[in-house]
Amino acid sequence: MKITGLTVHIFQPRPDVGQEVKEWQNSPTHQNGVAVIHTDQGIDGVVATGAGHARQLANLWKIAREHIEGQDPLDRGKIEDFLIRRFYWPMQVRGILDHGLWDIAGKLFNLPVYRLLGQTREKVLAYGSTVHHDTDEKFVETCLACKAHGFKAIKLHPYCVADMDIPLAYKCRKAVGDDMVFMMDSLIYPGHYTREEAMRVGRALDELNFWWFEDPIEKRDLEGLAWLTRELKVNIRAADRVEDPHEYSYMIANKCMDIMAGPMNTGITELIKLSALAEMNFLGFEPHDYSGGTASLHFLLASTVAKYYEKAVPLGRWYESSYPGVYLDPVLVDKEGYVHGPKKPGLGFEVDWKEAKKVTEQVFNA
Repeated sequence: MKITGLTVHIFQPRPDVGQEVKEWQNSPTHQNGVAVIHTDQGIDGVVATGAGHARQLANLWKIAREHIEGQDPLDRGKIEDFLIRRFYWPMQVRGILDHGLWDIAGKLFNLPVYRLLGQTREKVLAYGSTVHHDTDEKFVETCLACKAHGFKAIKLHPYCVADMDIPLAYKCRKAVGDDMVFMMDSLIYPGHYTREEAMRVGRALDELNFWWFEDPIEKRDLEGLAWLTRELKVNIRAADRVEDPHEYSYMIANKCMDIMAGPMNTGITELIKLSALAEMNFLGFEPHDYSGGTASLHFLLASTVAKYYEKAVPLGRWYESSYPGVYLDPVLVDKEGYVHGPKKPGLGFEVDWKEAKKVTEQVFNA
């Protein structure tokens, strides 16, 4: 089998659903895309991603075409190593390609990817990962809805302003009770906190028995992260905006975290490497998948370190509502708070191309 080409579909923009505080939005809209990696046996690797990364993949593919097309899609390590050393492909773009190559492998062997990785379980708990609501009342409403649905854990994406986030944490804990596992992620603008603000928020999270405190300060402030990790009971989770996975080695050496974050759009192959690094250093490891894909789920179902799948809430606020009917087989959370392994081969994530055509803005044939 040989790789023969790439097609990228860019969908029409949709209103932003992640940040409700308008003046803090990066953009009033967001935009999705789908990358399709073709082979000479008619087995395609299909990956849903953001439009920006999809366009970047199409542009970089053209430059490196002769070193990708004609390669065996099972030679993931060989292809990735060449793209890193020769062309300096960024981690997120390599991740899209890696997901697609794993999808091809699963379809070739007629197995879900997690079976190829070495399955450890059939289901995994999900945590409800909130959007950035614009009022405390909406946060509380979302938390109560999560509890009613069966979620056992919730991650707050708060205002990222310390004096607003502390009372919010108290309100949410009071609303759902002491049994809910809580996390907080304070990364988005206008965060990060200062060291002093992060310590104040962290002390409140200690009192409220939160499980982790994610990216409280700049990832480059290794001394500050080490101080927070040392002084707070809540686990420090870092860092989901690394540009090179080697950054984690410096964080580990300086004791900057309790839980390593698998960055968004990281390839499955990279997640396996990072998980092993975390395990060998007695750290937790929890990957991202806020936008609803299945790649991190396959990793989780083959992991012995990570505990939770990230699912955006309110439910239906991301892929499902933005492009209804386009994405088939969405990851659903059962009434006990679990997501289950896909049964279809590959990533188990398909697209209704008839519906996709209706919302497609551009098509790139790289």
